[in-house]
Amino acid sequence: MLNFSMRIRFVVAFSVAAMAVASVAQPRPVVAPFHIKLLPGYQVHAGRSLDSITGEIRKPGSLTITFDLVGAYTDCKSCGWTDGELWRKKQLVNGEEAVFVFTKSKRVVVSFPQSRANFYASIHNESDMADMLLMLSTFETMKHSSSQ
Repeated sequence: MLNFSMRIRFVVAFSVAAMAVASVAQPRPVVAPFHIKLLPGYQVHAGRSLDSITGEIRKPGSLTITFDLVGAYTDCKSCGWTDGELWRKKQLVNGEEAVFVFTKSKRVVVSFPQSRANFYASIHNESDMADMLLMLSTFETMKHSSSQ
């Protein structure tokens, strides 16, 4: 049987080891690998799914833009992202092609195929549309924004 001081040392050593493991196991915050100039009140909240970085750009009581960095939603006809397409426009944004799609259900889907970045939102009014287009027109991958 262990004497009292040996038990104390064991408990202390075990506690220190457990805290060290817990500090290493803490998930690191996810940072979106792109830069967008946000309009006042908007914040980026990034996370991870099984195969990509996902998240939202949102402003309380206003528009929420969801993003997913995997593939190009605007190129996937069978995925349903662009069902009921009313219009599709392409534009260069900071040297990268962007594909903008608007649907009958008032969903805007924007893909940056080269970066595999997709953004989508349900648009409730003209202000939502303006906010989304203004912010996404400033999209840059971290590679581009850090080299400038």
